[in-house]
Amino acid sequence: MILATLRMNVRPEKRIDLLETMRGMLEPARVERGCLSYRLYEDVEDSNSFVLVEEWETQNDLESHIRTDNHHRLMALMDLLNEQPELRFNTVSHTSGMDLIEDVLKIPGSR
Repeated sequence: MILATLRMNVRPEKRIDLLETMRGMLEPARVERGCLSYRLYEDVEDSNSFVLVEEWETQNDLESHIRTDNHHRLMALMDLLNEQPELRFNTVSHTSGMDLIEDVLKIPGSR
């Protein structure tokens, strides 16, 4: 799985423009081949700061997405930002959930 994160800090006067454009981009990306998740999050401490989190099944799926008009629209949004965005692509080979926490917190001798 490929996990992509894009941290953006938008100029306050362009916040609505960014949100309106992003709302129109979410669903089309979600139905692309290999898209596991495509979500935009707002920072609870800074209403002008957002993180786009994308999860893709394969590198090929991500590369296909990067070639879409939808992704080109995302790159055009960079003009609305206060500062250079932070973009990261991580290859994930293993994931855990609550089972990890339960294993860490397990008291020896219980159960």
